[in-house]
Amino acid sequence: MSSVADVAVVIVNYNSGAFLKQCLLGLRQSTIPLEIVVVDNGSIDGSTKFLGKANGVSDCQLIRNSTNQGFAVAVNQGIQSTTAEDVLLLNPDCIVQPHSIARLQLAMQREECGAAGGLVFGFDGREQAGCRRRDPTLARSVVKLLGKLGIWFGLQGVDLTMESLPKSPIQVDAVSGAFMMIHRESLDAVGGMDEGYFLHFEDLDLCRRLRNAGMPVLFVPSVSVLHRQGASSRERSFKVEWHKHIGMCRYRLKFSQMPQIGHWLFRLFVGVHFIWRVCWLVLGGGRKIKMPASGRVASVLTTTSSGTVVLGGRNDVAEYMVPRLSGLARSVLVLSRARERNLFCRSAVMLHPEYLGKVPDEDLPLLEDVICTIPIWHLSKYEGALLRCGVRRLVAISSTSITTKLNSMDQKEKHVVSRLQEGERWLESFGRSNDVACLIIRPTIIYGGHFNRSIRLVQNMIRTLGVFPFDIPEEGTRQPIHADDLAQMAVSWINSKVTGVEIVSVAGRDALSNRALMELLFRSVGRKLRMLPVPARYVQIILQCGSWVFRGLLPSPAAIDRLAVDLGQSNDEAIEKVEFSARSFTP
Repeated sequence: MSSVADVAVVIVNYNSGAFLKQCLLGLRQSTIPLEIVVVDNGSIDGSTKFLGKANGVSDCQLIRNSTNQGFAVAVNQGIQSTTAEDVLLLNPDCIVQPHSIARLQLAMQREECGAAGGLVFGFDGREQAGCRRRDPTLARSVVKLLGKLGIWFGLQGVDLTMESLPKSPIQVDAVSGAFMMIHRESLDAVGGMDEGYFLHFEDLDLCRRLRNAGMPVLFVPSVSVLHRQGASSRERSFKVEWHKHIGMCRYRLKFSQMPQIGHWLFRLFVGVHFIWRVCWLVLGGGRKIKMPASGRVASVLTTTSSGTVVLGGRNDVAEYMVPRLSGLARSVLVLSRARERNLFCRSAVMLHPEYLGKVPDEDLPLLEDVICTIPIWHLSKYEGALLRCGVRRLVAISSTSITTKLNSMDQKEKHVVSRLQEGERWLESFGRSNDVACLIIRPTIIYGGHFNRSIRLVQNMIRTLGVFPFDIPEEGTRQPIHADDLAQMAVSWINSKVTGVEIVSVAGRDALSNRALMELLFRSVGRKLRMLPVPARYVQIILQCGSWVFRGLLPSPAAIDRLAVDLGQSNDEAIEKVEFSARSFTP
């Protein structure tokens, strides 16, 4: 990009599809001049066709190999064709912030080191395993191969991702080759990458040789990138596994001082593990969860305009909330432990909550609006991240259980009320202390969507048994509210730009007697109303016994006593304070 480039960026491409173009577009926004070279290892997907055209990303050097020469060979080719004093190895499926390369170079200049790497997140928002590593000794390699089994036994493996993130740069044994900066003189001193590796372990080998030469390897937690991982190898799982295991053996033979018998035992162990991995892939274990497109991730996480974050992605309210927000042309970030395949709107991005907890301040997206659909008592865990994101408006879903179960003698219900009170008190204090507008919504029974365990649970029971297991009393009313009505209310309040802290109770339009509610549920599954004449006290005994086996899945015995209580309420306050309109109950 420049004749006086500060850093040379070497990208090895092999069938990376649209990821390569997105990566280069990101590099063009860099705050320092770059010298970019793309080494194409015989791609057949046309991923480099756009290079050389007048499309805004043509100012980089392209080296074409007729066949796949391997990662190490291609890296050495790219390094030899550049002149900058610092070299950045960057995978084509990485998204880099404009300031990332400059900050990584600055960290290297402050510390005497041979190489440095930053915090590498996957497209799911988790820190990737190879981001910061210990040297893969024999014992650690075995723990790595054992996977979660080794972690369960508390054994020390290769990856450091389970340890807390350091506050400042630290020396580690190795960093990820997906985002690694090296001084050119350090590369020259150790002879570049070992071309005996085809794929995998070449970055570990390079870090080991740098350390052996007295040049430390630095991990810089204040610089981050997003890495799709496997964009070039997603269709070659068996070959990737083969080269990974071959690389593991080469590394062990190269640096280990154990006797010959130890080498043969290690080879046997690696061979057995390879066969197990192949069997796992054949049986379908290698199918990866679909990740969001690189362009969508880049637009949400690198935008300078304000977006909205939804806490929780696997519940009824979020199912309707996310499409509504996306329909308003907002950038939407969903934080959830659920997988991307469970996201109901493909224009949003779903990340693990770990992302907000670890991402550097400089890389945080601007998220002024937050909608919390997870239990309100969990919200305080995100206090630091919320403040760092610059939140100005926050909606949280609580529950009318905070009042209807207030005098319950059931310990489980008392615990729920206590946690709801704790969550609401924290949010009120947070809003007033930080000048954040907050709306706490207390809904009645929520229905609609795919996740609810109240109305849908009863429907499934009726569909399966053809009868309800006990007689519902005529007394008592309920007002179920549709999840989409809550979503619309939250979005409308966010757009209203109001201030202060409000607590609003909401319910559905129809106040239904318990018997009328049951008739509608039976009718919704094509059945006539049928209930067994089982006394309520027997039902309570059954629920009490069942709670010991099915913890958290069954209602408490105290719920039977409340069936005769009117739990309906007026929506006048919600209509006055917030734009709210409830629909009739349609299960």
